[in-house]
Amino acid sequence: MRVVRHPLVPRDVEGIVEHIIEVTGGDVDAAERRLDEIDGLLAAIALNPRSGIRLDGPLAGWLVRHGGRGQAITIVFRPDPARDLLEIALIAFGGRNWLDLAATRGQPGGASA
Repeated sequence: MRVVRHPLVPRDVEGIVEHIIEVTGGDVDAAERRLDEIDGLLAAIALNPRSGIRLDGPLAGWLVRHGGRGQAITIVFRPDPARDLLEIALIAFGGRNWLDLAATRGQPGGASA
């Protein structure tokens, strides 16, 4: 299954790394561990892309999974089996308001969120 990330997903990940380094006083290893957790959750989603909490409202058709230590990582995604495609809308960490942010990304023209 081909994975397509929203154009802002790299910025999501960069922000997570910067936040962890800042709150840990420069612990790059802590940030790398969270990156490994993100990779692990993405791999788990790719293995079973129809498993997750189904969202409704403006995010109908999208799913969410939480993972990593303390379930602190959130990934919003949508499988499209007919096109053999897995779309990643958002990767969030901790208390970030992922639901409102994902709603803007899950809509046409949502690339500016």
